[in-house]
Amino acid sequence: QVHMINRVEPKVVDLIKRVPNLKIETVTASGQYVFNMFCDTAPFDNNDLRMALKLAVDRQEMVDKILRGYGTVGNDFPINASQPLFPEGIEQRTFDPDKAKFHYQKSSHSGPILLRTSDVAFPGSVDAAQLFQQSANKAGITIEVKREPGDGYWSDVWNKQPFSASNWGPRATQGMMYSTAYR
Repeated sequence: QVHMINRVEPKVVDLIKRVPNLKIETVTASGQYVFNMFCDTAPFDNNDLRMALKLAVDRQEMVDKILRGYGTVGNDFPINASQPLFPEGIEQRTFDPDKAKFHYQKSSHSGPILLRTSDVAFPGSVDAAQLFQQSANKAGITIEVKREPGDGYWSDVWNKQPFSASNWGPRATQGMMYSTAYR
Protein backbone atom coordinates (compact mmCIF):
# COMPACT_ATOMS: atom_id res chain seq x y z
CA GLN A 1 0.00 0.00 0.00
CA VAL A 2 1.29 3.45 -0.89
CA HIS A 3 -0.04 6.95 -0.45
CA MET A 4 2.20 8.67 -2.96
CA ILE A 5 4.79 7.84 -5.61
CA ASN A 6 6.90 10.50 -7.26
CA ARG A 7 8.72 10.46 -10.60
CA VAL A 8 6.32 8.03 -12.26
CA GLU A 9 7.71 7.00 -15.63
CA PRO A 10 5.76 8.84 -18.33
CA LYS A 11 5.24 5.66 -20.34
CA VAL A 12 3.12 4.12 -17.55
CA VAL A 13 1.05 7.16 -16.55
CA ASP A 14 -1.83 6.27 -18.87
CA LEU A 15 -1.91 2.73 -17.46
CA ILE A 16 -2.03 4.05 -13.90
CA LYS A 17 -4.85 6.42 -14.82
CA ARG A 18 -7.00 3.38 -15.62
CA VAL A 19 -6.80 2.06 -12.06
CA PRO A 20 -9.87 2.99 -10.00
CA ASN A 21 -9.21 5.14 -6.93
CA LEU A 22 -5.78 6.24 -8.15
CA LYS A 23 -5.14 9.81 -9.14
CA ILE A 24 -2.25 11.26 -11.09
CA GLU A 25 -1.17 14.73 -9.93
CA THR A 26 1.29 16.66 -12.05
CA VAL A 27 3.49 19.27 -10.43
CA THR A 28 6.16 21.57 -11.75
CA ALA A 29 9.65 20.74 -10.53
CA SER A 30 13.17 21.94 -11.11
CA GLY A 31 14.68 18.59 -12.12
CA GLN A 32 16.01 18.07 -15.65
CA TYR A 33 17.01 15.30 -18.04
CA VAL A 34 20.21 16.17 -19.89
CA PHE A 35 22.88 15.11 -22.34
CA ASN A 36 26.12 16.43 -20.83
CA MET A 37 29.18 17.36 -22.88
CA PHE A 38 32.64 17.97 -21.43
CA CYS A 39 33.36 21.40 -22.95
CA ASP A 40 37.07 21.07 -22.15
CA THR A 41 37.49 17.73 -23.91
CA ALA A 42 37.76 17.12 -27.66
CA PRO A 43 35.68 17.16 -29.73
CA PHE A 44 33.31 19.10 -27.45
CA ASP A 45 35.85 21.86 -26.82
CA ASN A 46 34.82 23.12 -30.27
CA ASN A 47 32.00 25.65 -29.86
CA ASP A 48 30.72 25.07 -33.41
CA LEU A 49 30.36 21.35 -32.75
CA ARG A 50 28.50 22.02 -29.51
CA MET A 51 26.23 24.53 -31.26
CA ALA A 52 25.58 22.03 -34.05
CA LEU A 53 24.45 19.44 -31.51
CA LYS A 54 22.27 21.96 -29.66
CA LEU A 55 20.53 22.86 -32.92
CA ALA A 56 20.32 19.23 -34.08
CA VAL A 57 18.15 17.97 -31.23
CA ASP A 58 14.39 18.16 -31.61
CA ARG A 59 13.53 19.03 -28.02
CA GLN A 60 9.78 19.26 -28.55
CA GLU A 61 9.75 15.79 -30.09
CA MET A 62 11.43 14.48 -26.93
CA VAL A 63 8.86 16.17 -24.68
CA ASP A 64 6.07 14.73 -26.83
CA LYS A 65 7.41 11.20 -27.34
CA ILE A 66 9.64 10.50 -24.33
CA LEU A 67 7.93 12.54 -21.63
CA ARG A 68 4.49 12.16 -23.26
CA GLY A 69 3.80 15.82 -22.61
CA TYR A 70 4.79 15.67 -18.92
CA GLY A 71 7.64 18.13 -19.21
CA THR A 72 8.88 21.28 -20.86
CA VAL A 73 11.60 22.06 -23.37
CA GLY A 74 14.97 23.00 -21.88
CA ASN A 75 17.37 25.61 -23.16
CA ASP A 76 21.01 24.61 -22.55
CA PHE A 77 21.42 25.91 -19.02
CA PRO A 78 20.63 24.14 -15.76
CA ILE A 79 17.76 26.35 -14.60
CA ASN A 80 14.21 25.85 -15.81
CA ALA A 81 11.13 28.03 -15.79
CA SER A 82 9.91 26.63 -12.46
CA GLN A 83 12.72 28.45 -10.66
CA PRO A 84 12.41 32.05 -9.47
CA LEU A 85 15.55 33.42 -11.15
CA PHE A 86 14.92 31.80 -14.52
CA PRO A 87 16.38 34.09 -17.22
CA GLU A 88 13.21 35.07 -19.10
CA GLY A 89 14.85 37.02 -21.94
CA ILE A 90 16.82 34.18 -23.51
CA GLU A 91 15.31 32.97 -26.78
CA GLN A 92 14.40 29.28 -26.82
CA ARG A 93 16.75 27.31 -29.02
CA THR A 94 14.80 25.16 -31.48
CA PHE A 95 15.51 22.30 -33.85
CA ASP A 96 17.15 23.76 -36.94
CA PRO A 97 18.91 21.13 -39.07
CA ASP A 98 20.18 23.71 -41.59
CA LYS A 99 21.92 25.82 -38.94
CA ALA A 100 23.12 22.64 -37.25
CA LYS A 101 24.66 21.47 -40.52
CA PHE A 102 26.34 24.89 -40.98
CA HIS A 103 27.95 24.75 -37.53
CA TYR A 104 28.87 21.10 -37.94
CA GLN A 105 30.69 21.79 -41.20
CA LYS A 106 32.36 24.84 -39.64
CA SER A 107 33.60 22.65 -36.77
CA SER A 108 35.58 20.46 -39.23
CA HIS A 109 34.61 17.43 -37.15
CA SER A 110 34.24 14.16 -39.01
CA GLY A 111 33.12 10.75 -37.95
CA PRO A 112 30.54 9.59 -35.46
CA ILE A 113 29.99 11.25 -32.09
CA LEU A 114 29.63 8.75 -29.25
CA LEU A 115 26.71 9.35 -26.88
CA ARG A 116 26.57 7.02 -23.90
CA THR A 117 23.31 6.34 -22.13
CA SER A 118 21.61 3.80 -19.92
CA ASP A 119 18.15 3.02 -18.65
CA VAL A 120 19.26 4.37 -15.26
CA ALA A 121 20.21 7.84 -16.58
CA PHE A 122 16.56 8.90 -16.71
CA PRO A 123 13.29 7.24 -17.73
CA GLY A 124 13.34 6.93 -21.51
CA SER A 125 16.98 7.98 -21.86
CA VAL A 126 17.86 5.28 -24.38
CA ASP A 127 14.88 6.20 -26.55
CA ALA A 128 15.71 9.90 -26.14
CA ALA A 129 19.28 9.26 -27.29
CA GLN A 130 17.93 7.44 -30.34
CA LEU A 131 15.62 10.37 -31.14
CA PHE A 132 18.63 12.68 -30.79
CA GLN A 133 20.51 10.40 -33.19
CA GLN A 134 17.67 10.55 -35.74
CA SER A 135 17.22 14.32 -35.59
CA ALA A 136 20.98 14.93 -35.79
CA ASN A 137 21.13 12.70 -38.85
CA LYS A 138 18.86 15.22 -40.62
CA ALA A 139 21.70 17.73 -40.19
CA GLY A 140 24.34 15.32 -41.48
CA ILE A 141 25.64 14.57 -37.97
CA THR A 142 26.24 10.95 -37.07
CA ILE A 143 25.65 10.09 -33.43
CA GLU A 144 26.54 6.62 -32.25
CA VAL A 145 24.38 5.66 -29.27
CA LYS A 146 26.02 3.27 -26.83
CA ARG A 147 23.66 1.70 -24.33
CA GLU A 148 25.65 1.10 -21.18
CA PRO A 149 24.62 -1.33 -18.44
CA GLY A 150 22.89 0.23 -15.46
CA ASP A 151 25.30 -1.46 -13.08
CA GLY A 152 28.30 0.85 -12.99
CA TYR A 153 26.82 3.66 -15.10
CA TRP A 154 27.14 6.24 -12.35
CA SER A 155 30.67 5.13 -11.42
CA ASP A 156 32.10 4.37 -14.87
CA VAL A 157 30.29 6.62 -17.36
CA TRP A 158 28.67 9.63 -15.70
CA ASN A 159 31.19 12.43 -15.17
CA LYS A 160 33.88 10.23 -16.74
CA GLN A 161 32.84 10.04 -20.41
CA PRO A 162 32.64 13.26 -22.47
CA PHE A 163 29.07 12.86 -23.77
CA SER A 164 26.44 11.06 -21.73
CA ALA A 165 22.85 11.11 -20.52
CA SER A 166 22.09 12.17 -16.97
CA ASN A 167 19.48 13.80 -14.80
CA TRP A 168 19.74 16.70 -12.43
CA GLY A 169 17.39 16.50 -9.51
CA PRO A 170 16.12 19.62 -7.77
CA ARG A 171 18.53 21.59 -5.60
CA ALA A 172 17.70 23.82 -2.64
CA THR A 173 18.98 26.89 -4.47
CA GLN A 174 19.78 27.81 -8.04
CA GLY A 175 23.36 28.51 -6.98
CA MET A 176 23.72 24.87 -5.99
CA MET A 177 22.50 23.85 -9.44
CA TYR A 178 24.99 26.13 -11.19
CA SER A 179 27.77 24.74 -8.97
CA THR A 180 26.77 21.21 -9.94
CA ALA A 181 26.53 21.92 -13.67
CA TYR A 182 29.61 24.09 -14.09
CA ARG A 183 32.18 22.57 -11.78
